[in-house]
Amino acid sequence: MVWLRNYVRAAGRLVAGTCCGLLMAAAPPPTGFAGLPRPGTEAVRTLRTLLDTAALGPVATYQHLGLQAGAGVHLFYASTGYEPVWTQPAGWTAAATEALGWLARAADYGLPPAEYDWQPLQALPDTLRLLQADRLGPRLGLFELQLTDALLRYTTHLQRGRLLSTTLAPAPLATTSLTAADQLRQALDTGTLADFRAACQPTSRAYQQLLLAWQATLAAACPEDSARLLSGEQALFRRVAINLERLRWEAAPDSEYAMVNIPAYRLALVRNGRVVQTHRVVVGAPAMPTPTLNSRIIVFITSPEWRVPYSIAVNELLPKIQRDPGFLADHHYELRNAANERVNPWRVRWRHVTPQTFPYTIRQTAGRTNALGKVVFYFPNRHTVFLHDTPVRSVFARPDRALSHGCVRVENPLLLADYLLRREGTAATLRPALTGPARHEKHRFDLRRGLPLHFRYYTCGGEKGQLRSYPDIYDKDPALLRAFFARP
Repeated sequence: MVWLRNYVRAAGRLVAGTCCGLLMAAAPPPTGFAGLPRPGTEAVRTLRTLLDTAALGPVATYQHLGLQAGAGVHLFYASTGYEPVWTQPAGWTAAATEALGWLARAADYGLPPAEYDWQPLQALPDTLRLLQADRLGPRLGLFELQLTDALLRYTTHLQRGRLLSTTLAPAPLATTSLTAADQLRQALDTGTLADFRAACQPTSRAYQQLLLAWQATLAAACPEDSARLLSGEQALFRRVAINLERLRWEAAPDSEYAMVNIPAYRLALVRNGRVVQTHRVVVGAPAMPTPTLNSRIIVFITSPEWRVPYSIAVNELLPKIQRDPGFLADHHYELRNAANERVNPWRVRWRHVTPQTFPYTIRQTAGRTNALGKVVFYFPNRHTVFLHDTPVRSVFARPDRALSHGCVRVENPLLLADYLLRREGTAATLRPALTGPARHEKHRFDLRRGLPLHFRYYTCGGEKGQLRSYPDIYDKDPALLRAFFARP
């Protein structure tokens, strides 16, 4: 590019001393990073000059240099006396060669290698052979900065993802690259670059399991198949990539929690990184999807009554009541007015009642036909959804279980209830509530500790080193795929 050639020539003249007035005071003799060669004074001057933002301002300077994480790059070199880390007169250092290998294998971690310019960066040795001696310093400096920029973007994307979870727009690097720059500097200071990439990744069990399964799939493939798997156009890689992205959006997990993966129709209890209990679940139908959320299970109730949500009452039950008012008694429903008084459904002129004028509430009493079954688990959330039992056990044998109004039905809820009470040290109180003389009465169990609960949406996961794909029941993947693999 013309502007880049002109910029390099200008930087070369500055280094030679023709415009020394723009240079800051020379740095003291550098001590170098652990295991890295000590740079010369001219190399330090070159980086200081290239990153000088006085003339153009930070934004324009970083754009001219081709830096997307310019603030982080600048911080990295300012904190190290502008010493080169990756380059030497002959080309790349050993540390740079290792770093370039990371970028080349970015797809092993669900990231597109082209995003990090590793192929142009690899060309440095050939580029140096074609340059005149007076242009080697500035060109080395540009390669130095651009490799740092690529590494800061790569590690930031490993940690937090490439997109914003709320809008799917590219995540800004202004702040996150500063953190990555500090982490990279510390890794080089202590000579632990090999551990740096691992430390930059999420620690959640779901992330580690999916990453392990993906890399095992690549390792088992022949070279030709592996190349196809790593292609940005390959469906499996694309699905793995967007689900690793979703997992990078998540906060660090608690040591113990319950997680519902909606597309997998599965609830798992995880303690210290191990799954200690699993349940099949029924989730919301596509028209009434189960939301993703974070909360805590704080109470559960046995033998609950069901207060039918207004939307279900008027859209689903009202037509049945209009055809036969006996429907309510047959299914153990009670009709109540605004004063909470029971109403005889046979005395209501149902043909004059519409969804807009429906003045009643409907409750279903506890019992074997109650829609909530034997137990319901509550947790604060703005969607008014909860976990509960169901009297219809056959649904758990179905492979497609997106059937509810948004709440999550649990296959073995009493096991979950027992687990929660064992954490409280009060498990013995559950059996009398279920089998004693008062078993048909409502019993409330408040949890002092509570259990963190997460509803998630992952269409790909890992189990025992094997990849598992799940149906995109709410059609969320296409939008994320378009954003993640958008070409600039």
